[in-house]
Amino acid sequence: MQKLSGDDLLWNWARWCWSGGTVGNMERYVPWEDDYRPINMDHARAVDALYQRLPRHEAMVVQVEYTRKNSHFGHLSASGRMVMARRWIRDVTGAILRDEDYKRHLEGFRAKVEKEVLL
Repeated sequence: MQKLSGDDLLWNWARWCWSGGTVGNMERYVPWEDDYRPINMDHARAVDALYQRLPRHEAMVVQVEYTRKNSHFGHLSASGRMVMARRWIRDVTGAILRDEDYKRHLEGFRAKVEKEVLL
């Protein structure tokens, strides 16, 4: 059996986030078209508990790279996605992130998820 990574856990969480009903006029996005693995609910809830404790600007970085990556930023390259994300985060929160900050927040959360969820 292959060991799960923080990235695997975050994609599982992203599928879980999209698995419920939509709200209002929200467009439906079906992430399992990209990834057919079943959702591990325990892992998803554990990741979500960590995510809920993030400062808003850090949570938005995670959204861009996981829950909104394909639905909102799928037409962009990785560098283009980072540029648009940093602008969106600045507009919403006032936080000004350098590329290094963005990557540090993303990699740090991924490592935290791997360490804490896969105890």
